[in-house]
Amino acid sequence: MVKERILVLGDINMDALMQTPDLPPAGGGVVAQGMALRAGGSAANTAAVLAKLGAAVDLLGCVGQDAHADAALAALAGAGVNLKHVQRRSDAPTGFIFIAVTPDGERTMFSFRGANVLLAAQNVPADIWQGAALLHLSGFAFLDDPQRAAAWRALQLAEAAHVPMCLDTALEPALLQPQELRRLLPHLEICITGMQEARALLGVETPQAAAETLLQAGVNLAAVKLGAAGCLLACGSEQQLCPRLPVRAVDSTGAGDAFSAGLLLAHSRRLNLSAAGLLANAMGALAATVPGGGAALPGKSEAMAFLRGLTGVNEADRNQVLQALGG
Repeated sequence: MVKERILVLGDINMDALMQTPDLPPAGGGVVAQGMALRAGGSAANTAAVLAKLGAAVDLLGCVGQDAHADAALAALAGAGVNLKHVQRRSDAPTGFIFIAVTPDGERTMFSFRGANVLLAAQNVPADIWQGAALLHLSGFAFLDDPQRAAAWRALQLAEAAHVPMCLDTALEPALLQPQELRRLLPHLEICITGMQEARALLGVETPQAAAETLLQAGVNLAAVKLGAAGCLLACGSEQQLCPRLPVRAVDSTGAGDAFSAGLLLAHSRRLNLSAAGLLANAMGALAATVPGGGAALPGKSEAMAFLRGLTGVNEADRNQVLQALGG
C-alpha cells in the first residue's frame, strides 16, 4: 500500500484533564476524581490519529521552550508524527488547555493558546509539497496573526503545488471569525463542520442545507457532524447519512479531531462515501472511549477490532474500510 503523506497545520497543546462529578457554579468548587496530562490541540490530535492509522504525517505548528512542549512533542513523535516543521519559541509558553470532564463524557474547556499563535509565515516551508496527498487546516489557525498569515501561506503554496485542502472549522473559529472561514471555502476539497458552526458560518438550520451550501461554495466533499445522529456526507449529487456507532463514552476530548483523521484517510485511500463515513464515525466513537487526546487516541488496531465486532453495518463498506487499513 502506498503510504500517503498528509500535512497538518494548527495547534499543539498540553491538556490537563480533570474527571469531575459536575461543574461548580460561579465562585464554587469541585473535587476532581482523577487527573491526567496529555498532548492535545485540534491539529495535533488529528495528526496523531492519522499516524496511528498508518499515514505519513507532517505537523506544522509552534510550541514553547518548556517542559510541556517536551512532553507533547515526545508523545506525538511516539505516535509516528513527523515534527521536523514544528517551530519552538522562547518568548511564549506552549499552549495549555484545562478540561473538566463530567461522568457523561462531556468536556468543558478553558484554553490558553500560547505559542500556537506565533507560527510565522516564513516558517512554512516552500519545499514540503512534493508528493503530499492533502493539507489539513484547523480552524483555530485562522483566529490570530501571525498564525493566520502562516495558514494562508500554506494554503497558497498547496494550491500552487495542486495539493487538495481540508478545513475543520471548529466551533470557536466559526463563532469568532466566520468571514475568515467563509473566504476559505472556494479553496477546499473537504470541509468538516458541525451544526452550531454551520449556523454561524452559513446561516442554515438543517444538515442537508449545510452540505448543499458548502458544495455550492466550491467544496468537493462536505462533512457535517451530527453528534448522536452520526454525520452527513455529501459529494456532488450524493448525500449519505452515516449513523453513530455505539460505544461507552468516557471523554469526548479529541473525538471530532479523530473523526477528521478517519475522513482524511478514507479520502486519501479513495473509499466510497458510506465507507468513508463508517471509518470517520468509528474513529470519533473510539476517541470517546479513552481519556484525553494526542497519542492516547486509538489507531489502526483498535479501529480494525472495533469494526470487525460491529453488527448491523454494511458488509461491503466494512470490508472496504478494513482493506484500506491493511486488514
